[in-house]
Amino acid sequence: MFPWGREAAAFFLFQGIAVRRMIDRLLQPIYNLRLKHKIVLCCAMLVIVSTGFSGMLLYRYASQVTTETSNVHSSEVMVQVSNYLNEKLKGIITRGLSLRSDRMFNETAVRFLASDDPRYYASALSYFSNVFLEMRYSEPFISSVFLYTPKGSFYDLSLSYRTDQKFTETAMFKAISAQPDNSVYWLPRSKSELYRQDESVVSLVLRFSVSGYNDELYMVIHLKEQLILDYLRNAQLGEGSSTIIVDSGGNTIASSDSPVTRALHEDAAVWNQVLSNERGFAKMDFGTDSYGINYIRTNVAPWTIINIQSRKALLEKLRSMKIYSAAILLISITLSFGLAYLVSATISRPLVALERTMQQVRLRRFDARFEYPYEDEVGKLGRTFNFMTEEIHHLVGQQESYIVQLQNEKERAETEQKLKRIAELKALQSQMTPHFLYNTLDSIKWMAEKSGEWDIVRMITALASFFRTSLSRGKEIIPIKEEIGHVASYLRIQQIRYEDRFVYEFHIDESIDKQMTVKFILQPLVENAIYHGIKLLPGQGVIKISVEAEEAAIKLSVEDNGPGIHPVKLQLIRRRFETLQQEHSDGYGLYNVNDRIRLYFGEPYGLQIDSLQGRGTKVTALIPIMNREEDARHV
Repeated sequence: MFPWGREAAAFFLFQGIAVRRMIDRLLQPIYNLRLKHKIVLCCAMLVIVSTGFSGMLLYRYASQVTTETSNVHSSEVMVQVSNYLNEKLKGIITRGLSLRSDRMFNETAVRFLASDDPRYYASALSYFSNVFLEMRYSEPFISSVFLYTPKGSFYDLSLSYRTDQKFTETAMFKAISAQPDNSVYWLPRSKSELYRQDESVVSLVLRFSVSGYNDELYMVIHLKEQLILDYLRNAQLGEGSSTIIVDSGGNTIASSDSPVTRALHEDAAVWNQVLSNERGFAKMDFGTDSYGINYIRTNVAPWTIINIQSRKALLEKLRSMKIYSAAILLISITLSFGLAYLVSATISRPLVALERTMQQVRLRRFDARFEYPYEDEVGKLGRTFNFMTEEIHHLVGQQESYIVQLQNEKERAETEQKLKRIAELKALQSQMTPHFLYNTLDSIKWMAEKSGEWDIVRMITALASFFRTSLSRGKEIIPIKEEIGHVASYLRIQQIRYEDRFVYEFHIDESIDKQMTVKFILQPLVENAIYHGIKLLPGQGVIKISVEAEEAAIKLSVEDNGPGIHPVKLQLIRRRFETLQQEHSDGYGLYNVNDRIRLYFGEPYGLQIDSLQGRGTKVTALIPIMNREEDARHV
């Protein structure tokens, strides 16, 4: 059909034969090499091809894994940052709004708003300034606080306030007036319009009312943009990473201005995606680099946290992998030559002999030796093997000796731990007696100065009874009845000292008064109730001491009707109860009692504290039910 087909086939066949002959001529020098050289060359080519190909695949895989891992890690970091900011902002909002329920805050505000007396403004300004100052010191994110009322504004006296600026004329007030239905407003970063401050702030405005006054009040809380930025920088993922915060309108809340963040604002598609979704990932090209963008919206404020990660900076860390791959390639080529020369029959026999010697060592015959007269690699390997077997034999003997030493060390450590525990218990107990002794002697001196002889006699008598129970003939565990007598002596002393400024009551379950307890539990609790509760009352106080059984435990409680404990301080005390304290800056007696109980009986036992501000405080010591037979075992 094609008359020229046979000629074409013959032409291509001739060309193929010519190419093959040319290749054979090029490979002729290789064909003439000795076998061991061919093995060396073959090994080298295999190493070069396999290592180069695998290195390229490894680099691509590492790049992909690094990028994916970075995205996942960035997403996790964003969640952590979001959770942290949510907690912070929620706490600040709660702190501001909780002032509405504060009795002093309401009374001060209403007294000023309901009267035209200018003296009320001065007292209210002083009070609110102290409240704002305390808010600033308790929360580092707060830069300043301002309160607006229709009759006057209140500000922080420790800051420089702009007296010529009216709140209703600020851009801030105009912005929140456009949203009359809201009670919480978040405004983008700006310079403060109310205080003379150089730093940029993020404004939070709370609109609320107080009972007894119909018009609304505005509280402005300025947050430090720089502190937010510092936190974002600490949370960044290394070089080439930056984090910014914007609000729902795209206004900047916190950002370290850079060309990348400006490019993100200008990329309308990516920017709209970030603002319209609660959480996600996007990509953006800028200049010669590409960027991965992780974003997440916060729950408390209408903010979106955006992390921008440079792909070039991320993959910059993989440059060392290229150098490492090249070094591995060179090492592999070098080793291939050595391996090729080792593939020889001249070394097979000594290797077999070496393997047999190793089998003997495997059977724990460490006296076996490999004998080889030459100084080649096999000879060196044999000498190294002989040295290794000698070392193993020596180490086995040392191991048996070390096992005996470790057993002795373990027994010694256990003994030392027991002695240390006893010493800690004794040290804690020894701290208590001097602490009270100085207070009592001071009381006796004070009473002597007043020349009240019968009172002194009564106090000394109660003190003697107190010390008799304190000593308890060296016992650490005493009956509950003795502990009650001990605290009763202490209360009689304090009643004389404070001239009947308080009364006390005992509510004791008679069925458990013969049970045992750790000595010196109730007295520090009563002392704490007097000095931090009853002493601060204008009138007569009441202290209630109760002892009752509950399941397998005994509750020893001390309750007072003092001013109570601030919720923040109460939470701090409860956290400190969770771990043993080495030193106590305040509340010495409480922490000491809690530590002693936990050291004696373990973590399920210790102190529990409950308090309502303005209502009083109740501290309960929880100990296990013990009879006299169990006494020694617990000690």
